[in-house]
Amino acid sequence: MAKNKQKKSNKQKPGKGHAPHDPEGPRLDTLARALARDVHAALEHGQPGHGLSADDVTGLLERPPTPDMGDFAFPCFRLARTLRKGPPVIAKELAQLLMTTSDFIESATPLGPYVNVRLDMGRAGALLLPKLAKEHYEKPPARATRIMVEYSQPNTHKAFHVGHMRNLCLGDAIVRLLRADGYPVIAANYFGDVGAHIAKCLWWYLDHLADEQRQPPDEFRGEWLGRIYTAASNQMTDWEEQAKAGDADAAARLAAAKARTTEILHRLEGREPEMTAIWKQTRDWSLEEFAEIYRWADAGFDVLFYESQVDEPGLKLVEEFLEKGVFTVSEGAVGIFNEEIKHMPFFMLRKRDGNGLYATKDLALARMKFENHAIDRSIYVVDLRQSDHFKHVFLTLKKMGFPQADQCQHVPYEMVEMTDGPMSARKGNVILFRDLREQMTQAITREYLEKFREEWGDEEIDKTANAVALGSIRYGMLGRDVNQKIVFDMPAWINIEGNSGAYLQYTYARAGSILRRCAEEGKTLDTALLEDDGGLAAATAQLVAPQERELVLALTGLERTIHAAAAQLRPSVVCTYVYNLCKAFNRFHYTCNVKNSEGALLQARLLLVTAFTKGLGRALSVLGIPAPARM
Repeated sequence: MAKNKQKKSNKQKPGKGHAPHDPEGPRLDTLARALARDVHAALEHGQPGHGLSADDVTGLLERPPTPDMGDFAFPCFRLARTLRKGPPVIAKELAQLLMTTSDFIESATPLGPYVNVRLDMGRAGALLLPKLAKEHYEKPPARATRIMVEYSQPNTHKAFHVGHMRNLCLGDAIVRLLRADGYPVIAANYFGDVGAHIAKCLWWYLDHLADEQRQPPDEFRGEWLGRIYTAASNQMTDWEEQAKAGDADAAARLAAAKARTTEILHRLEGREPEMTAIWKQTRDWSLEEFAEIYRWADAGFDVLFYESQVDEPGLKLVEEFLEKGVFTVSEGAVGIFNEEIKHMPFFMLRKRDGNGLYATKDLALARMKFENHAIDRSIYVVDLRQSDHFKHVFLTLKKMGFPQADQCQHVPYEMVEMTDGPMSARKGNVILFRDLREQMTQAITREYLEKFREEWGDEEIDKTANAVALGSIRYGMLGRDVNQKIVFDMPAWINIEGNSGAYLQYTYARAGSILRRCAEEGKTLDTALLEDDGGLAAATAQLVAPQERELVLALTGLERTIHAAAAQLRPSVVCTYVYNLCKAFNRFHYTCNVKNSEGALLQARLLLVTAFTKGLGRALSVLGIPAPARM
């Protein structure tokens, strides 16, 4: 007998499937749930006192290491104590019971402490495929927990670049996943529209540009403003380096620049009318451009917060909780000692000069979220450099008495780098959003779409190029786990033969093309068959090729995977699943000719392709990846 290499534990490694502690995920697997009912019925019939519920059985089911061992495996370790038998003995007895009590199972084979089960594909396909074809997905119960997900958070007066897209894609995907998992979700953005960076930008805008140069372009005004900020920042950095080298003139220029930016900042903080008007006008240029980027990326927000909104409320909050004794004074500054963070226990909330900090505003914003939007859980998508900051924020909120503090969560993520290293404005390797979009759409059009221009027309070419560009960016930003850096590599990201969003989209379009070409020859799915259980099972029983079985079994994991990704706040789980699903479909496509099939086999394959198309479309939608009809 071959040595059984299955492990005792049914736990899956993070990123490989549902969270092992979560009993709900397996219930969303149509075939696993149906098999579990039969396993449980067999135990009830032949092993009284076994002590497992049907849900317990569902949670224990796992996939064998290799497909030739079976479709599912049931480990018998938990039954050993209650039945007072060795797991291999129980496995042998249960396999015999299943073969006599279940018509959902083609074979049940004991292998050590496991029962390896091979499903009857006629019944399994008839159960799963019509649900997917009709988009009747397994759904979790409606959740009562009200969640706010805050993400994107760009600074006005700075340009939006490729690095910002990781936050945007990650936050939007988390919103989509949680909604798909049954939660009421509020998508929120928090714009950094005040601070020293604005004073620096306005210093250059007012003092270094002639009147005619201060007229912004008709388009991309936010990007233009960001270039002004970069020029100001680079100039001050140059003067600082020169001053350190002993250049007295540079030191004087730097001192004057710092004095001027401080003056601008104080005028803004004092709401001085003339400077405030300039700030509002330039701020609007940035916000308008951000809105256009979000429209293109199909990322929507229910609530927009602004740092300028919580400036004064933050200072009032500090005074309130200082009076309550929650906050304390230390060397003239106000804050709180969070001893739990040993390397930096003091969390400053008001400086000696009376000004607030970013932390001050975060506390005021959290209160606004809790009180004005009645949320139970608050998720912050912010890069990992802010991890200690959010530990302090959540600890402080708890000490302030907000019960939601225990349900505040920071989703940190690593940075985006270029193939030649970290992005740097001074190195000149930062790709601004407009350049990113234009470069990708042009490359996609040139490499894949230009040959169809006469047939499709300009409008469809442009629409498809933008859809593939967005899908490539989203998958590139989501495919790696949040704790891993991303290297932006455009040729790899748009490669339709690699692990890319373009590959997923191409596979979706290929599946749709199969159905269209069949329809052109009068070969369409008989919808009446979907309501005929007997005829349906007879048709799906024709799916005997290994590639057909593999694809059916891959499809049954769709909702389970979406739930797992939502529970873990990790869209990469769906990316891994959907990439493997597409590979399974392409193996099916290369070996099983749908158009040349006839009769029941034709109907079964049309149903399988339809189910795949609908299932893949749903998976892409929770990632925010467009599904073009043709490519």
